[in-house]
Amino acid sequence: MNVCIFNGDMSRGGGTERITQILANALSDYCEFCITVLNLNNATGTSYYPLSDNVNIHILKSKTLFWKIIELASFLREKKIDVIIDVDIMLGMYSLPALVLSPKTKLVSWEMFNLRNDIGSKRTNLIREICLKKSAYYINQTKGDMEAFINEMPVKCPITYIYNPCEIDYSYTDYDINSKTIVTAGHFFYTKGYDLAIEVARYVFEKHSDWKWEFYGDGNKLEECKALVKEYGLEENVFFCGRTKNIMAAYKKAAMYVMTSRTEGFGLVLTEAKSCNLPTLAYDIDFGPREIIDDGVSGYLVKAFDSNKMADKICTLIENEELRKQFSVRSKDNCGIFSREQFTSRWIELLNEIS
Repeated sequence: MNVCIFNGDMSRGGGTERITQILANALSDYCEFCITVLNLNNATGTSYYPLSDNVNIHILKSKTLFWKIIELASFLREKKIDVIIDVDIMLGMYSLPALVLSPKTKLVSWEMFNLRNDIGSKRTNLIREICLKKSAYYINQTKGDMEAFINEMPVKCPITYIYNPCEIDYSYTDYDINSKTIVTAGHFFYTKGYDLAIEVARYVFEKHSDWKWEFYGDGNKLEECKALVKEYGLEENVFFCGRTKNIMAAYKKAAMYVMTSRTEGFGLVLTEAKSCNLPTLAYDIDFGPREIIDDGVSGYLVKAFDSNKMADKICTLIENEELRKQFSVRSKDNCGIFSREQFTSRWIELLNEIS
């Protein structure tokens, strides 16, 4: 089966690119699949996350929407692509019209956000509605999001959810109880709520000035967050560490992971942190964290955007070494459902079903 995984730009180092790499490499291990990762744009021609030698990479060269659609349709026909997987629903702007010119190719639409997130575009829900009619399958990242789609959208195609995968090393049991580091990772975008995290930090470091908070990533809100840190006088406690290809090393040095996102499609960083035995805390937003964090067992779900409550929970863990240990020990309790094996088998089953 010829499978094309259609992505924005693999030279970037975000979660969408990471999940594309994981799926492409996993499927390429099976001889029945010929995998191509197709980039909408990619000025460098590289992949931030390494792709298997068995994975082909291709980049659309055209500059305008119209000609990219024409080029995509031509690519699908020439390569005899059986299935195209859009990693980001907005790529339907290109794939939906291209499939009119390549009718033998089937579309799988993969929702990277959630129903409550319009990704800042007035066209998002329109594209979703068309994809829900024209796709061979529509994939959500959480059960809650899938149920919201079923209840609130005109679903006319098969729909399911597949959790994002995490590499889980059950032999790794270490936890640095002496660490005084909080860690957060992701793009500095409005949806990720890094500004909210810095509000939380104000309260935490009033009580525990000997602790620090490391932020990994970059993005268009980075300078705004740096300005907030300076305004609040947190330069000795809050550190911006940039992007890293080895985020797991950062997790293994930390005491806990904190997520203050306004919205999430899933929350891959939470499963990564749990796999490194970290207690995890997150705002209880509509989708994502509540299917990952076992509240009061391996971490805390906090009322959304309540900075004082989040700070209180962080301080509770800072002040209670034994509780941090207990949460660490229980961190992997539910990680089996997020394994790469589960993820890969679900995708193989789905692709075989629509072939």
